[in-house]
Amino acid sequence: MKSLTRSIAEFVAGFSTAELPQTSLSLARSAFIDLVGVMLAGGVEPVVGVLEKTTRGAGADAPCSLLLDSSRRRGAVEAALVNGSAAHALDYDDVQFNAHPSTVLVPAILAEAERIGASGLQALRAYVLGYEVWGELRSREPDPYHDEGWHPTAVMGTMAATAAVASLRGLDAHTARAALSISASFTGGVVANFGSMTKPLHAGRAAAAALQACDLAQAGLTAGEDGIGARDGLLAALSPRGRVDLESPTQLGACWFSVSAPIQFKKYPVCFSAHRPIDAMLELRQDHGLRAQDIERIEVAVRGTQARVLRFDRPRTALEAKFSVQFAVACALLRGQIGLMDLDDGFVASDAVQSLFPKIDFVHLPPNADGTPPLADRVVVHLRDGRRLDSGELAAAKPHTRLKQKFIDCCRAGGDARGEALFDALERMESLADMRTLCRVGVQATRHEALTS
Repeated sequence: MKSLTRSIAEFVAGFSTAELPQTSLSLARSAFIDLVGVMLAGGVEPVVGVLEKTTRGAGADAPCSLLLDSSRRRGAVEAALVNGSAAHALDYDDVQFNAHPSTVLVPAILAEAERIGASGLQALRAYVLGYEVWGELRSREPDPYHDEGWHPTAVMGTMAATAAVASLRGLDAHTARAALSISASFTGGVVANFGSMTKPLHAGRAAAAALQACDLAQAGLTAGEDGIGARDGLLAALSPRGRVDLESPTQLGACWFSVSAPIQFKKYPVCFSAHRPIDAMLELRQDHGLRAQDIERIEVAVRGTQARVLRFDRPRTALEAKFSVQFAVACALLRGQIGLMDLDDGFVASDAVQSLFPKIDFVHLPPNADGTPPLADRVVVHLRDGRRLDSGELAAAKPHTRLKQKFIDCCRAGGDARGEALFDALERMESLADMRTLCRVGVQATRHEALTS
């Protein structure tokens, strides 16, 4: 039987002629728009400054830009590292497969596309390929990687992004297989680093490693036949309970995860595990005119794995607050929103926020009687006047429907004047002959803004 890594490599090598669902390309375009927006917003975060100081390859001759700014240049690997970290710095990037696909895929594709002058359509197709590989690999594992301390974005993203970059480069199946097996040795990232600058670094490192894996494979570096799917390969090593499926043939090209399991865009710049309780708290606040002084106690029940990721019960910084259901509920109650401006160290540490934490009971929902995970969260508010307000079961977060507004807001938050022009360019990515024009669009928009302000 063909190895899993070889099966994926053959799919990669033949992908340039594959017929893609239009839905998949539309999803890829929306993913680029959303991710570029949060990347530009995250560009002012301290982690980006640290990485920009410590990366090499700067200079006018370097092939790739940082944050689509042609005046800040690096090699492709370094650009993917910085841009991927910026994109994940605010935890505002999309989610699926219990991970953040676009924060790895888009920076890796942007760097490679800028290096070789790929078209917008080629970049979109590469995204779809990476997404499909990610979905295929994740579908083989029934248990959450978080349960063993692995950050799924970091451990799955490298292989998916390697597939995308290999396709852009037109690698044959033999070289693509080597790159994919190499990428299996480049994965890593642990939940213990959530709430610090290292968490977004996971995404940047995964994007950079994808380019490195392809570079090394093309240079002749050898790798095992099946670094991904062998009995002593990555999937088996990561599997929390050893239940990973290493036997089934792939469904690549037969089913499309980009159609059946599309990404979800975030409405709030905090861990997605808190989004359902935030939706509920905002709705209860609006419907009942709730104020902080009305609250006796708030019970927040979250399903097990997601609850474990929300690891800070008394956050003191904005980075910690992103992984705190207590902050999420307190902010929703106090401000009636959770936006980029609310993730502020001063607000998180304020008496108004900190005084609410003891009133919030966080319940980690146990497995059901049959061992299956619970599928719904719940928020119950106990008021000082004796009333009890119950959100009911929260099976899903409410969808995000304001993609353009989020993009413009993100550009403003990052001090970037290119919002409207960049959004328009990304909306018509299929027609871009060369992805490097995105940098030129940005420069023109910035200069126009400066002249008219």
